[in-house]
Amino acid sequence: MSTTFLTCSANTLRFADLPTRASAAAAAGFTGLGLRVSDYLNADMADAAIRDLLDEHGLRLFELEHTWDWAAGKDPVEATMFRLADRIGVRQLNAPMFAAHPLPDLVRPFAALCDRAAEHGLLVGFEFLPYSHVRTFGQAWEVVAAADRPNAGVILDFWHWFRSGAEPGELADVPPSAITSLQLCDVLPESEPDLADEARHRRLLPGQGASDTLGLLRALRELGITVPASVEVFSDDLDARPAGVAARSAFDAGVAALDRAGYPTPTWTTNLEGAR
Repeated sequence: MSTTFLTCSANTLRFADLPTRASAAAAAGFTGLGLRVSDYLNADMADAAIRDLLDEHGLRLFELEHTWDWAAGKDPVEATMFRLADRIGVRQLNAPMFAAHPLPDLVRPFAALCDRAAEHGLLVGFEFLPYSHVRTFGQAWEVVAAADRPNAGVILDFWHWFRSGAEPGELADVPPSAITSLQLCDVLPESEPDLADEARHRRLLPGQGASDTLGLLRALRELGITVPASVEVFSDDLDARPAGVAARSAFDAGVAALDRAGYPTPTWTTNLEGAR
């Protein structure tokens, strides 16, 4: 069995409560866990209890998901996100952008978000989505490069990558530090008319769909882009399975894809230098 550090994304077990999610993820073999801010707020657990739960299962909190218009200014939940990072430890904040702002107008607020996050030891991963305002890797990297912050990069979600029509050649001119993390999943043979609905309900396990998952992993490896990965599979099919079964399916598929591609993913720390 591979000893690869691998995270169970918040959205792979999206309907499980926190204790169930932690237990199922750890039993499957995951050593990292992702949370949505809403998971934290709805857990009805003290921070110390959450730390104890993670420690009990040998898990570290890898990524924090929150959807908000960070370009419009500070979000009321931002203080909660940073409190979680301070008290429990989180590697990175995932930051998509759904509101319609011209790309140049995103640079300054993104840089400001990164500066605030850096005070709490957080990386910030800009996440592009083909059904959002920032649709492509190139657009996300344009903002990240212009912001020029050492704790900033782009999240490479495989579903978004393949559905946006991206090609590995787009990565040739960016530094390895341009990517903060990978989110592993796969796509149906044909895209559906409503990409957002497909993305939220019918993703496939990594290596079990129509995309060249192994080819992309090998291209990343050859370019020296070796960053931690999570398995993020929004799937009605996984939702219908017991949490332990879904977690095991996700872990086995993620490890198999990484191993077959010869892709090494490092461990991490909450310290910025160690995380990058």
